[in-house]
Amino acid sequence: MSKGWFELIESFILIQRGHPSGEYFPFQPPNPPPGGNLKMDAYCCDGFHKPMGQPQVSVVIPVWNGERYLKQAIESILAQDFVDFELIVIDDGSTDRSAEIVSAFAHDPRVALHKQANAGVVAARNAGLRLAQAEFVAFLDADDIALPGRLAKQVAYLRAHPEAAVVGSNITYFSDAGGVIRTQKFPFGEAQVAIALETGNPLAQPSVMLRKALAIDAGGYREAFRFGAEDYDLWLRLAEKHPLDNLPEVLTLYRIHADSLTHRLRHEQTLGALAASCARRRRIAGLIDPVDGILAPLTSADLPRFNLSKEEEATFMPSLLGMLSKQDSSANDYAALARRAWELRRFMSRGRLVRHCLAPAISALRKSGRYGEAFGLLARALVTEPLSAIWILLRS
Repeated sequence: MSKGWFELIESFILIQRGHPSGEYFPFQPPNPPPGGNLKMDAYCCDGFHKPMGQPQVSVVIPVWNGERYLKQAIESILAQDFVDFELIVIDDGSTDRSAEIVSAFAHDPRVALHKQANAGVVAARNAGLRLAQAEFVAFLDADDIALPGRLAKQVAYLRAHPEAAVVGSNITYFSDAGGVIRTQKFPFGEAQVAIALETGNPLAQPSVMLRKALAIDAGGYREAFRFGAEDYDLWLRLAEKHPLDNLPEVLTLYRIHADSLTHRLRHEQTLGALAASCARRRRIAGLIDPVDGILAPLTSADLPRFNLSKEEEATFMPSLLGMLSKQDSSANDYAALARRAWELRRFMSRGRLVRHCLAPAISALRKSGRYGEAFGLLARALVTEPLSAIWILLRS
């Protein structure tokens, strides 16, 4: 095992044990300025005095009711080897102690608090972009942890690659209950990242540092992707003009817990990623971006704007059926989507069709007492993918 892995695991263990700032985080914040009065930032609803001069990096942490983990996230930034930064915490209408936790760091002139009415993570990230004073903006989620060398290494990369718009890194997933789960390695090298963007998101949002001017010129994060894939959509738009890259090492620890957006909104995030990819294809073809003008989170009602091919429509089906479980949907809604999925069956794998399209509809029809229709779909499932159909029977 390399020295880097030992350092990563040691850092994680210390975090899990709850070591105070002076033990795990070697940086001690400076004392308040003479006179002791902390001024409110001109741009903040509530904030702290900033040091003179423009920092090299602005770190943005959006938070909504994140009191449980926010202190660790902030301390991980204050512990960075690179110290010429400002830290802007965007409190997106929290009703817990999030603002109070940020206020405890008021003695550090680099820390600023911006409070706004709850508007969602897209609005919070865009607020951070607008308020950032630095050329480079690094993002961290309020439940994640930046390893000490992150800012220094990403600044060095962007300085050495002036054409690059964004640089991310590998991440290590962890949980409070299970410790280190696994490390996610992303493609690195501009060419490899460009290839990976064609089929998925190769940059982890809480690991990135980007150039503020380029992100704003691209339109920032779009409200249509409020429930997921707002980062992927931005990367795709930036990549049309600029290279993106990752550093091939872990610089961020990504916390997994039941309240995380990734856990709660997986179907919405998949829908958003598919829509972002489709929108990119339209732009490259010289067509109007179908997302333009959508000022609310994407729903199935927005899909006609995309003029989807049958192959594209088939990719959306599992997410659309998955989202029905969170809505006040009737058995008719499930049955209609299942019928359409069956019509599009040659454009998707058999297992995907049965497990993610027919199975939810079969369950909804059975619960509504429509056993004949449920049996008809089950018969189709048995013919299409017997093992998956048996799985449906075992679950019922």
